[in-house]
Amino acid sequence: MPYQFSCSTESCQFMIRSSSADEVRRLVRAHVRMTHGGRIDHADLERGMERVKLA
Repeated sequence: MPYQFSCSTESCQFMIRSSSADEVRRLVRAHVRMTHGGRIDHADLERGMERVKLA
């Protein structure tokens, strides 16, 4: 089942979807570091990830 994460920062349109939860975590951390110049808390990352059901 795929996972997805959408950046909640105002005016940011970053969204990632992958079948690998580890890949989503890695790419979200890289996005936050490179685009927003910071880090994302583990709990916020897990809370923002959602499982996507395929139609």
